[in-house]
Amino acid sequence: MLPMSLDDIIRARRAERERVIGELREYASRLRARLGRLSMALYGSYARGDFNLWSDVDVIVVSERFRDREFVTRCVELSDAPPRLEAICWTPEEARKALGKPWWREALREKVVIVDDYGLFGGQGES
Repeated sequence: MLPMSLDDIIRARRAERERVIGELREYASRLRARLGRLSMALYGSYARGDFNLWSDVDVIVVSERFRDREFVTRCVELSDAPPRLEAICWTPEEARKALGKPWWREALREKVVIVDDYGLFGGQGES
């Protein structure tokens, strides 16, 4: 078997990133059917494109259905999530507060907006 060229490696990584984004879009559609309004953004290494074999798929999931639920139990709603999904589950109010902080603004600079029913991600990044 011949080693992959650099161009082949880049194409394969782009294809893997697009596959993960497509999987997240399908998953967001299923979540919307269960949770109603939803915002979801991919951030981290998959959003930037510098992921590796051990990378998690980091997402923020925002739903009003998370209100009155303990923070640590919210992601139980995501039990059917795609592999390696690492979600932060916020209410819209929590998201607005957190997204105003410099750390999150920086972390989401290269995000991929999957869905944004709450208008939280300001159309920045891919959609």
